[in-house]
Amino acid sequence: MTGASSGIGRELARRLAQSGVEVVLAARRGDALLQLQQVIVAGGGRARVLCLDVADTDATVAAIRQLDGELPLDLVVANAGLGVADDTLPSWAWEAIGPALHVNFTGAAATLTAALPAMVTRGRGHLVAISSLSSYAALPQAEAYCSPKAGLNMLMDCLRMDLAGTGVRVTNVYAGFVRTPMVQDATHPMPWLMEVEDAVAVLMRTLPG
Repeated sequence: MTGASSGIGRELARRLAQSGVEVVLAARRGDALLQLQQVIVAGGGRARVLCLDVADTDATVAAIRQLDGELPLDLVVANAGLGVADDTLPSWAWEAIGPALHVNFTGAAATLTAALPAMVTRGRGHLVAISSLSSYAALPQAEAYCSPKAGLNMLMDCLRMDLAGTGVRVTNVYAGFVRTPMVQDATHPMPWLMEVEDAVAVLMRTLPG
């Protein structure tokens, strides 16, 4: 599970561990991951920590394949994401768009496909991408977020078609506004804003556990 240090990823990892799933907590912030691991273990769950930056796609693929060789992986959740890191830049500037494109699409694609050949060989597995309703329509000053999420939708649609009959499931989650650190400073309207716990409760209905 990438992006496990906060928000949807943190809560989803905690819920999965509660349901008996051994979770691999992946994100850049090792301290936050270790704290979550302690919470999970204290509750009787099992969790491993993997410090990982999905922007480094080669390292991401290598780390996930190594993990798959040890476990193996039955569920891969691509949840890591970011918006514009520097809001002093125009939203359409490459310096504003580039990092988010790389993390939100390329990093997600690396996460989802790294262990896919092994999953197909085993005849089982589940790929989950945390996309967004914003992938369906343009939003003001949101090139860095809407665009890669739209690409992620197409990737998941293609994977769903090509993996039919292999035993590997494909789930794309079209999240709306969820109260996470990513939107805590937002000043724009956020209709139907959901709490993290409520959003994850809905998501858990599609996952094992």
